[in-house]
Amino acid sequence: MFRTMVRTVSTLLLAWLGGCDESAGSVACGLDAFTGPLAVKQSFAQGHSLMTLPEIAPAGLPVRLVAGPAWHGTVVSEHADRWQVTTRGIVAKEAHVGYGVLVVDYQNHALGVFAYDGRTISGAPDLGTLAIGDTIVPLLGVRIDSAALQQTKCPFFPDSLR
Repeated sequence: MFRTMVRTVSTLLLAWLGGCDESAGSVACGLDAFTGPLAVKQSFAQGHSLMTLPEIAPAGLPVRLVAGPAWHGTVVSEHADRWQVTTRGIVAKEAHVGYGVLVVDYQNHALGVFAYDGRTISGAPDLGTLAIGDTIVPLLGVRIDSAALQQTKCPFFPDSLR
């Protein structure tokens, strides 16, 4: 238990420090790196789980490893109710991606996907799969206000990765 707590605190500290870049918005970006993924997870508890996917699947979406790098992801609509998001990112051996979360705004636009360490969210609908390299995990979804999630100076899901 102690090791898990130390690992979690260390990861969050690295995310916060990693976001502290002068050109990206300094400390505010570091705080966003910490609070954004937490806000997404909190949205499940607030009843904002996606029950259905947006009608149109984008060709690509940014995929961000929580407290880590972001990559370009490709999207394939397997059926009207399932997407397959794939990226060629490389996850460190100590990271154990357990599930992905498709983040959709209130205008029904897919913003990107967060890849989380740990177990999936109980009761959240399975909307497809997220594949990062050889790791394939369930894809869940949540609806959130994009302005509450990220600042324009330090986006989680940069347009350059769409």
